[in-house]
Amino acid sequence: MACVCAMALLAGGCTGDGEERTADTSASTMPSTSGSPPTPAERDTGEVNRRDVNGDGHADAVVNGWYKYPKTGGKWFNNRFIAFASRSGLDPAGAFGLSERFAPPDPRVDSSPIFRDVSEQFTGDLDDDGHADIVVRNRLSHPSGKYTPDQRIIWGGPRGATGTTGLPSDVQDAVAVADFDGDGALDLLTLGEPSSDQDLEPQQAVILHGPLARDKGVPRTTTSVDVGHDGWVPVAHVVAADFDGDGRDDLVTKAKYDEEDARFEDDDMPDVDDAAFYRAMPQGLKEVGSVPGITSDHESGMVPVVAGDFDGDGRDDILGRTQVDEAVAVYGSANGPGRGRSATSLGKVRLFDAVVGDVDGDGRDDVATQTVGSDRRVGEVTVLLGGPRGLSEDRVMRIDRYSIGLGGSPRHEGDRDRFGWDLHLADLDIDGRDELLIGTFGFNKPRKEAGYWILTGTKTGPSTSDRRFVRTRDFGRG
Repeated sequence: MACVCAMALLAGGCTGDGEERTADTSASTMPSTSGSPPTPAERDTGEVNRRDVNGDGHADAVVNGWYKYPKTGGKWFNNRFIAFASRSGLDPAGAFGLSERFAPPDPRVDSSPIFRDVSEQFTGDLDDDGHADIVVRNRLSHPSGKYTPDQRIIWGGPRGATGTTGLPSDVQDAVAVADFDGDGALDLLTLGEPSSDQDLEPQQAVILHGPLARDKGVPRTTTSVDVGHDGWVPVAHVVAADFDGDGRDDLVTKAKYDEEDARFEDDDMPDVDDAAFYRAMPQGLKEVGSVPGITSDHESGMVPVVAGDFDGDGRDDILGRTQVDEAVAVYGSANGPGRGRSATSLGKVRLFDAVVGDVDGDGRDDVATQTVGSDRRVGEVTVLLGGPRGLSEDRVMRIDRYSIGLGGSPRHEGDRDRFGWDLHLADLDIDGRDELLIGTFGFNKPRKEAGYWILTGTKTGPSTSDRRFVRTRDFGRG
């Protein structure tokens, strides 16, 4: 499974190698559709631990849940926890709570957490001790658009978390954990603020190479690259994964411009692309060209959302969205993403945040994302199943609360039930297929408590009949 992270951030980075960008214009031919379908490729991942917090050999799920007690007013409570995988299946009471000691939420988030708590979290063994660690970037959204930053690493251990280290204030936004240099130790990617159209400055993407020390998260070394091209390319979206299959994770960036960006009116604007592929090298990231299927005319094109190996060929692919809510898959190749087989349209799929896993156990990555159904008040989860030819429009599942036998309707006219507001994929019963965790707030009649519906993974996708419900407040309460 790919190590992925896709962020819609206004942030950036810088390289110290001073090399000029060289466009990679080569492209392999599209593979033949005849013959036997390829089987999933086995890749040497350097034995890096990306999701196993307690080190038992099985990936766990780290969840940032919110709930409030019915009939007790509008106050919300946070329950961030680690759900451990086990051969006997998920034990909610045995989950490890993080909110009180290791990652307390901002105390000002006492209402509307789905809008105000815009924190991010991702996992990986950053200190190389055999336990995946948790990077938490708390972000409290203010009406002004500003936020209060708080970045920390929660260190994993045999029973859960063992301690936490706050990252120094001068460390830019952490956006991904990946093995960029291929040494088997995971690295932390940070991205700085982009330049405005009135103040052209480099945008720094810095790799903190692992292992990281627990004292202030000091890296073994750092490398950097200016992904903003001296301020001409305001990078807002990144995905990190091994797009060329060489055993090192690469980077794809995509810029976001305002509708009337002054940069377009500047006669001195260089010939730069709004999307770029940075190949990982032992000495750092090196830009090698644009990304067919994502690169655009600065005003349209595809926004990368998440990455995974959807066709099982050993190279990671990218799933993204267009301005007209079309989902598109761009496939990896030896020359980078989009430089091999043609991109695939998946039709109308309104991608929000997406998660990657293997629901059907075929060795190819699948995707789950929150979408909007025909009744816009009713939340919907769309699951896109990978296959020998990747993602396709005929392998799409749509799940709402009615699909799993729940009745009711949104509580008030104009309300949304927020079904699927939070999603996770993890093989919690260790049977080779990921379970789908669907977060709900119970915003319907009759009112229900906030919790997670856990749908068992099967060879045809998540089961809508083999399922259970666990209240958010019950995780870790053993």
